[in-house]
Amino acid sequence: MMARGILVFDHREQEWRVWIGQQSYWIDQGYTFELRIQNSYFLAYLEKDSDWFVTLNDDTCFVLHNLEVYKIRINRNEYMKVE
Repeated sequence: MMARGILVFDHREQEWRVWIGQQSYWIDQGYTFELRIQNSYFLAYLEKDSDWFVTLNDDTCFVLHNLEVYKIRINRNEYMKVE
């Protein structure tokens, strides 16, 4: 089952994190999730070159802005909690 959360940049660790409620989860290059754009969700892959970016539906790429908060859905079983 997919859980709704947010994708935010952790400036101290210089990494992206997924938050669902009060629990954070690790996310790294190659992880997949669903990214909400307007009122629709798109399959997204997290990648990194000189910047962090996502590829949507194996077609469209865009750079993630580290001051933005992105609404996402993930399969919680595929992610590890940050303790």
